[in-house]
Amino acid sequence: MYQPEIVTDNSRADRFQWNAATEAAYWAARAKSYVRAPVEIDLHRYMDVLGTLPPLDWQGDRDSESFKFAEMMCGSVTDIYAKVEGRYFQLCDECTLSHADIVERIKEVLGKETVSQK
Repeated sequence: MYQPEIVTDNSRADRFQWNAATEAAYWAARAKSYVRAPVEIDLHRYMDVLGTLPPLDWQGDRDSESFKFAEMMCGSVTDIYAKVEGRYFQLCDECTLSHADIVERIKEVLGKETVSQK
């Protein structure tokens, strides 16, 4: 079975030899470099983004809501915005991330914040 060589060392003399596996690895690493943990933002930023483009995958329940920016940063990675516990957050991750997973990640950040304040 053919196994394509994945080139990760760009200092090699043959660095311009490219194949599909190398390209796929490059784009996967590039997309992963955009992933960011949740950070708190203010209401104005949240509303500005909500009004910029039609939101992608706007989800919500009684206690939270989230939506994704319709344009991707790289591959399927995009900016994600959420309201949790009356506070507003932004993170950058895969557009396939579920509302429940988004809320869980934000609550992890809020949990760390509570621990550091003690």
